[in-house]
Amino acid sequence: MKKNKLYISIFFLITLIGFSACKDDMMEEITKLEVDRAFSPVGLTAVVVNKTGVRLAWANIPNAKTYTVEVFANTDFSGTPVKTVKDITFLQVPYTITGLAGNTQYAIRVKSVGEGIDDSKYVSALIKTEPEQIFQDIAAGKLTATTVTLNWPAGENVTTIALNPGGISRALTAAEIAAGEVTLTGLTPKVAYTATLSLNASVRGTKAFTTPAQLPTGADVVVLTATDDLAAMIQAATKSTRFVILEGSKYDASAPIILPAGIDISVIGEVAAVKPVFSVNTITLPTVGGKLHFENIDLTAYAKGDETLSPSTRRQYIINQSAASTFDQVSFENCNIRHFVNTPLRIQGANPITINKVILNNCVIDNISVTDAGASGSYAFIHTNVATGKFNNITLTNNTFSNIGYGIILHNAAPSLSLTVENNTFYNVVGDTRYFIDYNAQTIANGFSLKNNILAKTFSPLGTGRGIRSATAPTTANNFQASDVVFAGNAIPNITAYTGTSTTLFTAPATKNFKIKDDGFVGKATAGDPRWR
Repeated sequence: MKKNKLYISIFFLITLIGFSACKDDMMEEITKLEVDRAFSPVGLTAVVVNKTGVRLAWANIPNAKTYTVEVFANTDFSGTPVKTVKDITFLQVPYTITGLAGNTQYAIRVKSVGEGIDDSKYVSALIKTEPEQIFQDIAAGKLTATTVTLNWPAGENVTTIALNPGGISRALTAAEIAAGEVTLTGLTPKVAYTATLSLNASVRGTKAFTTPAQLPTGADVVVLTATDDLAAMIQAATKSTRFVILEGSKYDASAPIILPAGIDISVIGEVAAVKPVFSVNTITLPTVGGKLHFENIDLTAYAKGDETLSPSTRRQYIINQSAASTFDQVSFENCNIRHFVNTPLRIQGANPITINKVILNNCVIDNISVTDAGASGSYAFIHTNVATGKFNNITLTNNTFSNIGYGIILHNAAPSLSLTVENNTFYNVVGDTRYFIDYNAQTIANGFSLKNNILAKTFSPLGTGRGIRSATAPTTANNFQASDVVFAGNAIPNITAYTGTSTTLFTAPATKNFKIKDDGFVGKATAGDPRWR
């Protein structure tokens, strides 16, 4: 019996030793895992950059020495790749594939390459490049009412130029290709054109532009000479008049201008590389008036248009209306509006004042309601805080606003009929405790549209600026807000956050170059002032 117990004990001991040995072997296998091929890349992403490049990124693979990328001009990896790149190290990731065709669908695959083991299986991504754009921006002075000169990098491989409307299409000459420049003539004023630059059937660039108006003609046109007193001529007008300021001219109105009643007044600058200057010191609207229109004018608050003078010479307003008035329209087209201490557009006082329409299109607005010391001022760009004064319909489209020390609109004591804010770029706007747009509890009866705008950086040093306050919620679409926009409250509804700052998004915002430089920004082709896309 004792002998049997001894045998049983020996058996269990041997068994235990065996299990222990197996466990050691199992641990050894786990810690010395060996495979016969590299692991596949994981987390592959593909993003279009610079129209025809694709930036690839993936996670590092421990047993990969290098990586291989293959690019196919289809979606099923059939045929031969149009581009193969080998020996990419992880230090080169993200890796950008360049030299692809524009507006083309590609299938891209990546594999890991190990040392002494087989290559991994491929991982893949599908992506379509954007239409190529080698056209440069149209330089000032190269677009007139009847001609345009278009440029691209000299010597690029191109063959034809086309222009629509008009159905113009012709081969480029060797000299034009070498110079990277072509001039098209016989255009029609005030027409929106699209030029297309091609290499055989492949589009290499498109450029949309609108020809400016020719200098107006007619019995109502007065072309000013250098010695004319524009302010006096406006006040003396007895019929609707279009005043034309020629290239290089500067006109100063040191005294307030009182508009004549019941007529339309336009001040139109000749299209040129530098806009004609009109330095204004307050315009008073009549009791009953028609329209006041500025086009292609540099409206500056500096006396005599001279920015070398002391900042103390800056004027305060374009319109600061306190007298009773019912006025049809105030409009600005392709103007610069700059340096006003307070605001271009203010209604004040107890008298009844209605301006039916305010329209700003394709304008550049800078340094409004900012003190000489650089602090926030006291007036919004469009400003009324009295129950007796209102702007019925406000339209702000295709503009750039920068360095606005208060806000864009204050209309907090009376309602409006409509408000449209679309395709604008806003930089360094909204002061401490102020609102981007403030209607308080007032309504906008026929709707408030807020679409395709970019907000970048707030002016508020304390971070106490606010977004939108209105009894009428805006209809929104495709709006973006950079990370250096700080609102303490009243967030703009349905706005898309851009994770970078204004300096990440724009080329040089501090010097007023708001060209979008971030190719990964999803609103690059659709949001903000179109001049910067």
